Amino acid sequence: MINKISLICFLATATLAQEGRLAFSAYDEAAGRHLPYTYDLETGDLREVSIPIEADCGDLALIYDGSRVAVELDADGEQLLYVCPTRTGERALHRAPFPGAEPSWIAYTTLCYTISGDLWHWDGVNDPLDWQPDAGRSPVHRDWVNIFYILDYPDGEEAIVHVNVNEGAEEAVLSTERVTERLDDLDVSPDGRYLAFSWVESSGAILFLDLEGGGPPLRAASSAGELRWPSFSPDGEWLAYYDAGGGAVMAVPVEGGDPVKLYDLCDCRGLDWGPTPEDW
Repeated sequence: MINKISLICFLATATLAQEGRLAFSAYDEAAGRHLPYTYDLETGDLREVSIPIEADCGDLALIYDGSRVAVELDADGEQLLYVCPTRTGERALHRAPFPGAEPSWIAYTTLCYTISGDLWHWDGVNDPLDWQPDAGRSPVHRDWVNIFYILDYPDGEEAIVHVNVNEGAEEAVLSTERVTERLDDLDVSPDGRYLAFSWVESSGAILFLDLEGGGPPLRAASSAGELRWPSFSPDGEWLAYYDAGGGAVMAVPVEGGDPVKLYDLCDCRGLDWGPTPEDW
């Protein structure tokens, strides 16, 4: 099964810190659907994340210590959210019907996600709580209080919005016309300084904002094809992303420099970079 997704590690990764694991969804020809995997950058260890039902995998998010991954699944038309241990052989911890979840971890036990544009959070034990109405899509936290997401306005604009959930007031940190561009796939650096996102226009780009220093968006990478799912490395020094046109996962230094290819990967639906569990 593993040989069907064509993962190749290149010598160029020697310039990286070689720390952590990538989680991604990739199409498996034998299974006929997308399956979740983790890949250790230091050892080259590739593992399929165990899902106890037959379902097509979508976007996903690794927890902070790398021990669990939240995965969007489509099982016979029903949209689900699973929280799964990343270790081989263990079974999913939770299952719930969360259409359009777009998961992002807030803490070791809590996820934020959207349902029909409303922001929710869930600790896997208590019933999910509606946290913020009309929150748009692609939510990501900076901490428990500060959340960023993409909001589509009726007049054709869309914006990356910041909200303090205790105060409830929205603040647009970046706006654009949706006619020619599309914002997607937010991620916040581990230290909370940078906010990365994908920018889809006639070509693709990965950009990021300096949330502390201000200024216009900085362009991290560009391509003739679509670039998706930017994800900061655990040390915050690199930004990984998926190049759909090139069929590869790439990484670029946050402080500037040329991108390097991590590995070839066909038909990816989600990407996240987190640490390797200590007891792996």
